[in-house]
Amino acid sequence: MTREKEEAQENANWLLEKSQVRERPFTSNTPLVGPLLVRFREAWNSIATKWYVRPLLQQQNSFNQIVVSQLHEHDQWFILQDREQTELAHDLAQMSTYLSQISHRLQVLEDHLAQLEAQQPD
Repeated sequence: MTREKEEAQENANWLLEKSQVRERPFTSNTPLVGPLLVRFREAWNSIATKWYVRPLLQQQNSFNQIVVSQLHEHDQWFILQDREQTELAHDLAQMSTYLSQISHRLQVLEDHLAQLEAQQPD
């Protein structure tokens, strides 16, 4: 795998990971009363916010998944377009070469025809 592909895969993985919003557990570094503060915060959170916040988190996560999916589809489309453009550029280069060859042959034929016409007696 090329370095560019590895970076693209890393970016895609990072984006997918960051698309999920998760609840964070309460923590406290306060000596002695820290565990009590954590339990109080968890109880308050359960009463005051979980029923409101969890549906919002689910809605945001769904939206984020759709955005990540669309970004991936657009990325794939751009890769396809780049390949097609490269093929078209190659075809154009070939046609230019053929056109140059045909132009040269035409010039040779015109020169030969001019010589033949000059040799004909009037």
